[in-house]
Amino acid sequence: MMNLLDNSFSLPNHIRGRNIYNNVIPTVCNLKNMLEKLDAANGDESTLKQWEKRSYTAYHIDKIEDRILFQTKEKKVAIIKEHILQHEPNEWGPSCMDIYLVAYVSQQSKPGKQAFIEYVLRYGITDKPHSAHAIWQVGKGDGVFLGILNEDGTVKDWNFFRQWVKGQTKPYITNKTCKVHNKLVRDHIPAMIEKDGKRYRSRILDHQQFIFELKRKVYEELDEYAQANREEEIIEELADLVEVIQTMAEYHGVTMQEVEKVRKQKAKWKGRFKDRVFLIEAED
Repeated sequence: MMNLLDNSFSLPNHIRGRNIYNNVIPTVCNLKNMLEKLDAANGDESTLKQWEKRSYTAYHIDKIEDRILFQTKEKKVAIIKEHILQHEPNEWGPSCMDIYLVAYVSQQSKPGKQAFIEYVLRYGITDKPHSAHAIWQVGKGDGVFLGILNEDGTVKDWNFFRQWVKGQTKPYITNKTCKVHNKLVRDHIPAMIEKDGKRYRSRILDHQQFIFELKRKVYEELDEYAQANREEEIIEELADLVEVIQTMAEYHGVTMQEVEKVRKQKAKWKGRFKDRVFLIEAED
């Protein structure tokens, strides 16, 4: 089980196909205030101010409104965490993704508001200081409210972020007799589960879903390789990576021989990675 304070996991600059630099400029309304206003209005979102509605929409609160109204803060937080993990990152609006961006910058650069604003301006996420300030204010504030960020923007709940990145939608509120996977698995896994006398639920993916899940699988296997230490673990994770890549090639109508041919061409032209060269900077 991943410790809440385990920061060995490196946050990528994407979440399962979602570019974390895009669509991240919010209106300045935090999640806590919006939920309080919603309770006060007895769940009538039409009474919310325009900036409050943006927060409401960003988190798709309409899907869980009946579950969170008039609940304790702890219950609201648990439901919203589960809600975030059970949906694809491309579905979320700016406010939700601002949490991730704050965490990402705190790991890639350094913690704190000033460092965050400098990073956002330097990398062209926005060219307006007040927009950079808004991203920090909403992302940090909502992250602290949900208990997944610290006050300086660093990650507090690493388990949550790992699940968010990898698409492991293990709910914070769940039926404890059933483990939720929601991921692509090898062909024989259902039969193996059945052989153990256990029940399962699965579905067949369509073309677009399959490609999407294959891409997610690459990140999953790559992360498991990165976590491997013993030789046998490393070999096993590399084998899993090759299996996923071969499946992707076959699905696109490409043979591994064709892939290998291009690999050799690029190796001859650009070289390989054997010399361990780490490029720091170069003129455009």
